[in-house]
Formats: sequence, C-alpha cells, structure tokens
Amino acid sequence: MSAGLLARAGFDVLLLESGGPDNDVLCSGLLNPEAQAALGVSPPAHVLRDPLAPLLQYHDRDNCVRLEYDPRYVNTSRPAFDAWLREEAQAQGVKIHYETRAKRISHDERGISLATSAGELSCRVLLDCTGWRALSRKQSERRPAPAVHAFQGTITADLPPGSMWAIFDSALTDYYAWIVPKGGQRFLLGAGYLQASEVTRDQADNPWGKLTRMLDYLDALGCSVELEDAKPLGSPITTPTDMRQLWWGERGVVPVGEASGMVSPSSGDGISFCLQGGISIAQTLTQFRSELSSPVSEDLHRRILRRYLAGMAPALSELRFNILKARTAADPLWRNAAVRLLPLFLRRPVQHLDWAAGHARSA
Repeated sequence: MSAGLLARAGFDVLLLESGGPDNDVLCSGLLNPEAQAALGVSPPAHVLRDPLAPLLQYHDRDNCVRLEYDPRYVNTSRPAFDAWLREEAQAQGVKIHYETRAKRISHDERGISLATSAGELSCRVLLDCTGWRALSRKQSERRPAPAVHAFQGTITADLPPGSMWAIFDSALTDYYAWIVPKGGQRFLLGAGYLQASEVTRDQADNPWGKLTRMLDYLDALGCSVELEDAKPLGSPITTPTDMRQLWWGERGVVPVGEASGMVSPSSGDGISFCLQGGISIAQTLTQFRSELSSPVSEDLHRRILRRYLAGMAPALSELRFNILKARTAADPLWRNAAVRLLPLFLRRPVQHLDWAAGHARSA
C-alpha cells in the first residue's frame, strides 16, 4: 500500500522480491486491529480464510488457566494476502522484480547504489524491508535485536472448527506456541524458541520433533492429528527487548517494519508495524519530494527520520508496551498475576473456561 502511495505521488517505485510470486513466509496470516486500520480497505474474499474472525483461547499450562476472548483479528492466507498487495501495487504503477536479492548498499555521487543478484541499481531513497535479515543493519555493524526462532507447519486435526489457541508452557519455551485455523480441519501449528535452544538442534531425522510437546498436548486432549507438511517452516523473528535496539538507517536508507526491529516480542506480530511504517514513510517522502532531487544528506535524513517517527508514534508506544508484556509473559508467576487484568486491558469480556473439562495437563 505504501508503494502505491509513492507511485501515485509521482515517484518511480521499484520493488525487489528475493523470492518468486508464490513465495511463502512464516506468518499466521492474522491481521490485528492496528493492521486493519493501517490497511485502510478490506482484503478481497479470495484472501480471507474461515473463520474470518476467530475467538482466541489462551492456554496457560503452567498455571492451568484457560480463557477465551475476541481479539478482533481478521484471518487471511498470508501468501494470498502478499500476492494481493503486489497486484495492488502494480496496478498503481509500481514495478516488481522477482528473484532479485539485494546484496550490498553503498553511497556515491548519484546517491545510493544497490548491488543485487541482477545487477547494480541507483536511487535517491532506499526502503529496507528485508525483515530479520535487515541488510542495512548488518552493514552498519550494529548488533541485531535478540531473536526467537519460530517453526510452523500445517496439520489436519479434529479440533473444534475455528480453534485458535495461544499456549504458554515454560517446559516447552520461554516464548509461546500457537494453533491458527485456516478453514475446515486445517490448522497452522507452531512455536517459538530462543535461538540456539536445545530443542531446535539435531532434528534432521525428525523435523517435527521441535513441536513434539505440542503434538503430545493435542494427543492428551484426545485430538487426532495428521501432518500435512514434510517439515515445519522455520524462521528467526526479531524480538527487541529494549527500544534502543531499533535501527533507523542512514543517508537515505530507511528501514521499515521488521528491518528496523519493529516486531512485537509478545506475539511475533510485525505486519501491523510494517503497514503503519509504510504509510508513515510514504507520507514523509511525499512531503520532502522537492528535496529528493539530489542525494540525501545527513541533515535531510535526520529531518525525514523525525517526520517518519512522528507518524509512527502510536506504533512505537504499542511496541514499548509489548516489550513489557513479553517480560511478564515469560514468567509463569507474573503471567498468572497479569492475566487478571486482561479484561481491563482489552476493554471487553473475557470468559474463564474450565481447565479440567477436557484440558487436563499432560504429563
């Protein structure tokens, strides 16, 4: 959407995709209220998945607590959602190059020079949307934010239709595990672990072994599960523990979304921050358009950055709160205390479910 805004403002916009048109990413495909607001339009029917607005069940295996509430998410297929965004961008004049990987960023008298797998490109402003790889951040020699390694695969299970679970189990991970419905009896099953955790190692012979405890939990609940994928998709997730870990680029190179470190450490959500950041940088560059006829100076970059971050103020406040929430969620005692405040935080009803009714803790 931000690429389309820039194209409509008269910028020549080139979008580089390292993968192909059908490239998939590790993502639940859920759009939270902030992402929906930033998107500004409803995704088309072919992008949506059933149930459209699932209720979330919170499972705390440490404290034997089970809750249910409406998170006000919209359920999509992430590959279909990404393809739709690219189609919208192209319709608005954006050029897309697939199978083109960015390799190195440098500055010269023309502005920014970008070495890619398909050759060299020049531009005045480069938006780094390379996610956890964050090319500009790597070149700056800044240490990346701490990361969680997530694994997710598709299963078929006789769970109640529409089951969406967030599962906290300190014996499994300091992060959390999840189940997300994708229509009928198909679900995404995943979990995140601190990088280099023992459970993620030496699993070549049993790639689903990373999710064994989750599968055992479903088995203990009497659920029949079939694994659709040969192995779960794995990917690091940037998870900041301090706002000072965020990276805002230099001299016309502006990171957006996860490339800047903008990912919720409590939920792994990054798309809402990416959409909000995309709108803010598009509006900012439009405002500074007349000054972008020459290479971006350090002073201009600072002024662009101030305007960009001002537009990101709500997202930055949300991330700051989510960092605190992640610290709380990692500790079973604090988590149990904090969950009592959930109705006040959500400002909507939270239903307490009977843990013992079919949810006895497995050994």
